[in-house]
Amino acid sequence: MRGQAPKIMENKDIIYYHAFSCVGGFGPQKFKRLEAFFGNLAKAWDARLPELLEAGISPALAKTFLEKRNQISPERAFFELEKEKIEIITQKDNSYPPQLKEIPSAPAIIYVRGNKDALKNKSLAVVGSRKFTQYGQRVTENLCRELIRAGLTVVSGLAFGIDAIAHRAALEAGGITIAVLGTGIDDATIYPRDNFNLAKNILAAGGALITEYPPGTPSLKQNFPARNRIMAGLTLGALVVEAALDSGSLITAGLALEFGREVFAVPGPIFSPQSEGTNYLIKNGAKLVEGAKDIFEELRISSFTDEKNPARVYEPISSEEKNIWKFLSNDPLHVDRLLKLTKLNPAALGSALALMEIKGAVKNVGGQNYIKI
Repeated sequence: MRGQAPKIMENKDIIYYHAFSCVGGFGPQKFKRLEAFFGNLAKAWDARLPELLEAGISPALAKTFLEKRNQISPERAFFELEKEKIEIITQKDNSYPPQLKEIPSAPAIIYVRGNKDALKNKSLAVVGSRKFTQYGQRVTENLCRELIRAGLTVVSGLAFGIDAIAHRAALEAGGITIAVLGTGIDDATIYPRDNFNLAKNILAAGGALITEYPPGTPSLKQNFPARNRIMAGLTLGALVVEAALDSGSLITAGLALEFGREVFAVPGPIFSPQSEGTNYLIKNGAKLVEGAKDIFEELRISSFTDEKNPARVYEPISSEEKNIWKFLSNDPLHVDRLLKLTKLNPAALGSALALMEIKGAVKNVGGQNYIKI
């Protein structure tokens, strides 16, 4: 503890930002009032009720603060952050994402694990239904792969369905992805728990987890719309792949519009509930996306701009690969149909498909059905 004291002194302001955040109810305007009245947050932390009221804090919040203050040790709470390797970024810091800072409801502080520099990358939010279809999965994987190759960072919410598919596709393409959570980002409260390993993989690949909530904040329904505004504010725009009409993805899209960002939507079958939301967005002015080039044109970026992740163009080499390649497309083709079309024996076909999958040229989308990628 004694060896860490100088670091705490350097981060005195940060310590109290975190302490007030643990109390809850303190946003950008209230922090400004406290700092303007008291000079710094350390003095505000020790304030009495009359002073808090005079500083412009409501009686209800002041009462809550005074009740919770005695249960929180600012220094100890800060040490807990360090144990989890969680950093705090305030709007005063140069590390605060400039895109996010532009929005009227930008959070006073954000908690970050991983590569905080990634928060300044050019990025796109990719969101969609938890109840995805095979079509939605394929579209998400293909588009995210192209986004990464173009040097963009994929931002999503770590949720089940399209969100998780987007994160995984970005990682598989060798890119960076950021997960915005509506809970704490400490190990104990990363949510959903089934995506805990995915969160760890995001960190290991140079990505980041971010939230505006302190460690220990559980999954609360009201936090997720607020989380969506961070996704919309952090990015150049939002891509909605599949969504029902009452989906949270439409909230993200609406916020993106409100913040002057681009909104993209993938059209889907008129009989699919998962396409009702995306088709609605398109009818109301969202950019229809049939391929990544539609996104690049709207954002005015080149298709392949990332020197670290150049586009890998597959060229079939062997006669078996060339034979298979000419019959494959984005529509799944069963291995039995491939056997008839290519006239290869099962062993030769299986061997060639396995090699092509390793090269990242084809994918088994389930049930021995293959597509080009």
